[in-house]
Amino acid sequence: MRALRAFAALLALAACNEDTPMPPVGAWVLQSDPSITLKVDAEFNFYGQGPCNRYFGRFEVVETGLSAGPIGATLMACPNLDQEFAHFSALEATRSTAVEDGQLVLRSAEGAFQPSTLTVEDIH
Repeated sequence: MRALRAFAALLALAACNEDTPMPPVGAWVLQSDPSITLKVDAEFNFYGQGPCNRYFGRFEVVETGLSAGPIGATLMACPNLDQEFAHFSALEATRSTAVEDGQLVLRSAEGAFQPSTLTVEDIH
């Protein structure tokens, strides 16, 4: 069944035109803080590691672009929780993505997030 869903997701990807926002399938790491990762599978589930906690969620393609979340996470405390919460908030606000010069850029409805916060590079 899982293989069938993955195949259906690939067919959906092939059927989309360039104007359809697509989740960033692959594995990524934040340039400014390599402790923050983002992995997206063919079914648009995402998961990763923040500075403190593991997290997970799902991207959906909706009328307004992409929708991410809600985000679930483990509940460990650490000194970098502010940075982690900023990452989670930016993921939830993502409405489109683009790969530019080998880097994934997440964009809200207003535009690209701060590169120091959310520009990530492919780790494959």
